[in-house]
Amino acid sequence: MASSSPYFLDTCVPIYAVGKEHPYREPCARIVMAAAKGEIDVVIDAEVIQEIAYHFHAIKRRAAGLRLAESFLQIVDTVLPVRREEAARSLDLQHTHSSLSPRDAIHLAVMEAAGLTRIVTVDRHFDRVPGIERVDPGDLRW
Repeated sequence: MASSSPYFLDTCVPIYAVGKEHPYREPCARIVMAAAKGEIDVVIDAEVIQEIAYHFHAIKRRAAGLRLAESFLQIVDTVLPVRREEAARSLDLQHTHSSLSPRDAIHLAVMEAAGLTRIVTVDRHFDRVPGIERVDPGDLRW
């Protein structure tokens, strides 16, 4: 592994990796492949799996979403839990950072509890959260 501290992968990474042609498709696919090969250390939380399944359910591609979620679980060794403490902390984060969605606040609360500071995502609102390093998928090098 290139680093002792893992990257938290936001839901957009696997979704872009399998999605339609887009500037982020190839960088996200590279990240997923590197994670599968153990070249980079990545973690997610349970909410990422839910978001994948929900996204595809909402666009009437439920089976594809379930396949992606199942495949992604095979790639990622660590799936962090969302406990009561993280749920409560996510509400505090939403009060403090009005640009955060509830889902992103959950991710941040889980990251905070695990001592993680780096998130791979295209979502620029993470740039406004002190102590968090947002890594654009196109900029990630390992």
